[in-house]
Amino acid sequence: MDSIRIRGARQHNLRGIDVDIPRGKLVVVTGPSGSGKSSLAFHTLFAEGQRRFVESLSAYARQFLDQLEKPDVDSIEGLSPAIAIEQRGGGLNPRSTVATVTEIHEHLRVLWAAAGVPHDPVTGEKLERMGAGDIVTAIAAMAEGTKVVLLAPVPPEEVRDPERLIGDLRRQGFVRVRVEGEILDLEDALKAWPERATAVEVVVDRLVVRPGGEARLADSVETALRICGSEARALVQAEEGEWQEVSFQTSYRNPATGFMIGELTPRHFSFNSHLGACPSCEGLGTETFCDPALLLGDPEAPLTKGVKGWWKIGAQRGKAFAKEAAAILRTLGLPEDASFTELPEAGRTLLFQGGMLDTGWKVGLEKKKQLKRYEGLCVEAERKLREARSEAVRRRVARVMAERPCRVCQGRRLRPEILAVRIEGEGGRWLGIQEFCALPVEEADGWLSQLSLPEDRAEVCGQLASGVAERLGFLREVGLGYLGLDRSSATLSGGEAQRIRLATQLGSGLTGVLYVLDEPSIGLHAEDTGKLIAALKRLRDRGNTVVVVEHDEEMIRAADWMIEMGPGAGRDGGALLGSGRLEDFPEDSPTRRWLETPPAISTTAPLPLLGDALVIRGASEHNLQNLDVRIPLGGIICVSGPSGSGKSTLADDILLRVLKRHFNGSGDPPGRHRSVEGLDFLGKVVAVDQSAIGRSPRSNPATFTGMFDAIRDLYSKLPLSRQRGYGAGRFSFNTHGGRCENCEGAGRLKIEMHFLPDAWITCRACGGKRFNRETLEIRFKGMSIADALELTAGEALAAFAAVPKLKRVLVILQELGLDYLRLGQAANTLSGGEAQRLKLALELSKPAAPHTLYFFDEPTTGLHFGDVERLLTAFRGLREAGHSVLVVEHQLDVIAAADWVIDLGPGGGREGGLLVAEGRPEQVARIKESPTGRALARRNTRQLSDKGLG
Repeated sequence: MDSIRIRGARQHNLRGIDVDIPRGKLVVVTGPSGSGKSSLAFHTLFAEGQRRFVESLSAYARQFLDQLEKPDVDSIEGLSPAIAIEQRGGGLNPRSTVATVTEIHEHLRVLWAAAGVPHDPVTGEKLERMGAGDIVTAIAAMAEGTKVVLLAPVPPEEVRDPERLIGDLRRQGFVRVRVEGEILDLEDALKAWPERATAVEVVVDRLVVRPGGEARLADSVETALRICGSEARALVQAEEGEWQEVSFQTSYRNPATGFMIGELTPRHFSFNSHLGACPSCEGLGTETFCDPALLLGDPEAPLTKGVKGWWKIGAQRGKAFAKEAAAILRTLGLPEDASFTELPEAGRTLLFQGGMLDTGWKVGLEKKKQLKRYEGLCVEAERKLREARSEAVRRRVARVMAERPCRVCQGRRLRPEILAVRIEGEGGRWLGIQEFCALPVEEADGWLSQLSLPEDRAEVCGQLASGVAERLGFLREVGLGYLGLDRSSATLSGGEAQRIRLATQLGSGLTGVLYVLDEPSIGLHAEDTGKLIAALKRLRDRGNTVVVVEHDEEMIRAADWMIEMGPGAGRDGGALLGSGRLEDFPEDSPTRRWLETPPAISTTAPLPLLGDALVIRGASEHNLQNLDVRIPLGGIICVSGPSGSGKSTLADDILLRVLKRHFNGSGDPPGRHRSVEGLDFLGKVVAVDQSAIGRSPRSNPATFTGMFDAIRDLYSKLPLSRQRGYGAGRFSFNTHGGRCENCEGAGRLKIEMHFLPDAWITCRACGGKRFNRETLEIRFKGMSIADALELTAGEALAAFAAVPKLKRVLVILQELGLDYLRLGQAANTLSGGEAQRLKLALELSKPAAPHTLYFFDEPTTGLHFGDVERLLTAFRGLREAGHSVLVVEHQLDVIAAADWVIDLGPGGGREGGLLVAEGRPEQVARIKESPTGRALARRNTRQLSDKGLG
């Protein structure tokens, strides 16, 4: 069969569609947000493929696997084993990195254990060791006639009991020992034994170097190493010269410093093992500390009133600090009304880290001095966090805490002696395992190409290095060459995490598999999309079927087959608008119309260059190269550039963190920069990201936006509710009283099926309505509270138009294209784009605020072209209301609609971090050095060509 035949698909909002998907092709599924793309690709196609594969396993094996529910579909024929590569973040595990996710770290640990050369972590001196054969060769190579006394050091613990030691040596046949540099016969050794002997060696053999004496020498060396496994020594005299002592190390040891490291195993290079993990941070690479900046209030105010952190921790402690502040000022000889800015550096150290205070007082004209130990604000806060027994106390203290790289390992996670194990690579550079992981993927690949490996392990280690290089190549293929292998998975965007999983599949070499991907182009610059398309086509050319849910223009044009869902979202979607090649689609196809006539570049009036602006000076975090960047306020500002060019570092790690600390007094420390000017032009900052609005199915759009509170209040004021004495709490499915107690307000009951997937059945007591019978008897316009939750936002607008609190939020949801969402839809079923627009709707529904900066990080995730236009309309509404919008984005429609573009580049990683262009979109499009400018120019050329003007 040359196609996958789906018949009668009714999963979620699908309208019983029939569709054929050609096998061995790159297939794109597109359509508006909520139109049923994911329902078709993931919840029907992939779910059935995975379910059938799992059912082919034994019942014993199935109980250990997560199993998906059987989709609502009549039949699917021609289905292959399916693998889903979804768009989800890198996870919250702080120990997960790019190297561990791709399993590159497993190869590196074995490689460094086998080929790594230890160095002294203090002096950096390379350490060497010799085997028994090397020692024999070294002695046999001495000049003929050289006298040699072969010695074996005795372990220190055996030297403490000389009588027992000499008895053991006598029984083994030895006749001499060397004690503190003097050779003694065993018979006389006890008499001459020093009171505190430390250096004792057994005289194993005395010989003269001659041809043919290697056999005896080898036996003697083996005997010496049996006594002391780490070292053999020899007294050497050549041609009646002076005796010299030579040490032959069989372990990695520095005789000058005494540093020694034992046999290395792969576990020593794991930050998840006690053998390798830094003892201070236990392999996390970070440590929690009290940030003085979060403790300070107004630095110009008197010190006795200018520390506000203790009011976050506890009011009583805040009042007590006033006396301590007075003592600090008295100790420093400063006036009682001195501010923090007047404190010398030593005074600030005393304030935060503690020391001795003068707590004395005056008696008449005489001043009595009394010294008292003062703990210090930061030291006290860190102690309270360690000793906190309740979660409430821990949360309060955590408000003045931040994270920083571990001071012992500098964030490199491993012990110093393990970090000092290095391998020589390209250009003669010696790198430790974490130094290698810190390199961008592209640079790491080049260093690996010229490894210097031990001759006896060259073949095995070469295979390991080739395996690492192959995986690095796959990461480059999907446009991730700028990433460092030590990058924490939690900092990856959804698109980056998905492309890493795609790179892993490229290395698997599977054929005949159905791959289903969810918007892999998210977070990828237009300059890099071609690499991703080439990688997907490589999967296809192996005989796999690749189904991609996607909105990217270039991806749609590159597809072999396109499936368009629509025409709307939610209940208005779920229909099949077309299936086939793009050129065969009808002219009224929404996707085809958009591809042929993309939106024009913004023609709004340019922002005044001399108006209010934020100015970031000296930005140098990560790869930013000491940038000075001006961000004009009062418009839509887009920060663009290739993946890894420094956009998120500039906008999120520096600017947003500075703003959060300025307005909220909390948050992680900002990245390296000199200053940020213009903060007084703003009154508030709002960051709208794509994180889920709730992980529980009990959370929904109505509860998140606050509409459910207004709805419950409305139902509690109805005549029947007042007659029965029902309050607003009666209409909550999370509390006792009004909810169905059989399902505890969930509406469904889970039945564990052991080796089969868990089954969910509708609660028979409430029929899935979540409330008890008495609560459901209260009706508004014929609707119970359960019926109200089943309304879409559009239907709710008609039903609750007379309620101002509800109408305002519902109108905004409609303007943002979310009128299809049900008020009670579980939050964990919403896409990232839907969650982000819900957060925007919540902010827009709030009362008018002072000049606010709205920050968006890739807000077009999951949005089709029509949804992008609605989003831009919302941005323009914010601008017209006097606010500023800062967007980090790759999508060309958004960039073209911006009032000002700040383009970083020209590449990613070490090739980025520069300001390559800034200005109006049409100005950036004329700058050839700008990757974004080139993409905008191509877009404009195609637009003119489609209109017959190019």
